[in-house]
Amino acid sequence: MAVSPDQSGLAEVSAAEAPRNLEGALWMTASGLVFTVFLTLSKVQSAEYDPGFLAFFRSFIALILTLPVIIQQGWGIMRIHQPGMVLLRSLFGTMGFIFGFYAVSAQFGLPLSEFNAISFSRAMFITVLAAGLLKETVGWHRWGATLAGFIGVLIMTQPQAGVSLGTLLALAAAFCMAGAITLVKLLSRNHRPVTLLIWANLLSSAMLLPLALWKMPEVMPSWQDWAMITLMGGCGVAGQYFYIRGMAIGDASFLSPIDYLRLPMAATVDWLLFKALPGPWTWVGTFIIIGATAYITLRERQVRRGARGA
Repeated sequence: MAVSPDQSGLAEVSAAEAPRNLEGALWMTASGLVFTVFLTLSKVQSAEYDPGFLAFFRSFIALILTLPVIIQQGWGIMRIHQPGMVLLRSLFGTMGFIFGFYAVSAQFGLPLSEFNAISFSRAMFITVLAAGLLKETVGWHRWGATLAGFIGVLIMTQPQAGVSLGTLLALAAAFCMAGAITLVKLLSRNHRPVTLLIWANLLSSAMLLPLALWKMPEVMPSWQDWAMITLMGGCGVAGQYFYIRGMAIGDASFLSPIDYLRLPMAATVDWLLFKALPGPWTWVGTFIIIGATAYITLRERQVRRGARGA
């Protein structure tokens, strides 16, 4: 549910870039805070309303907020060249939304901190999908880090003790978001990012509408609940914008680790509001996943830097 670290365009950090990196870090930190509020609101609201109903309004509110862009730039911004791939990308993203909403919902009860920790595994899924779909050359360093990351997932989830459905949904969400990110890499060669964003929200709203109608509550939300649902959707959009803004300003290799701040933020919410804290094996697995993700990011930077110097 949360937006993934950019896996491309990694550049070396220089002293001249430091002020921009500091500004980017502030945007990234704000993104983590807003996304934590988004997840918290979705978890609280899921006690009264089905996650499918809530997921629709997340996408629909995002679509409404993109309408001024369409009005300003005209219908030409909607032009796409690979409609099948755009549809598939939106399907991956929509399924990631659905799985994420249900994973942290009151029904399945996955702690926010554990969901965030599992979401970091998307970097490993991206490595596998990039090799298969984008035909990227993946060296043994990245394959080794990917394997280590999946071992971290196994340690965290402890399948021998029985895996909860919430954990499986979180893993499915991570895989689907990795698929969406991989396809964005492919589509961004011929499409503007804002075009992909508009189509993602439009198609996601259309896909989720039948589920929202099916899961429509018998008693319609009160004005207070509508305000909370609207705030939840607004936080989702704002968090995404803050993330993109931060990455556009600063160096991706410097800023990507700041995304890990979402974990202590979520753990604090789990402790204060839901009286839940991750167990020791969750922390062990999390640190392995974070280490593997950081290594993959640094290794990709080295490869790209070597390619530029060749």
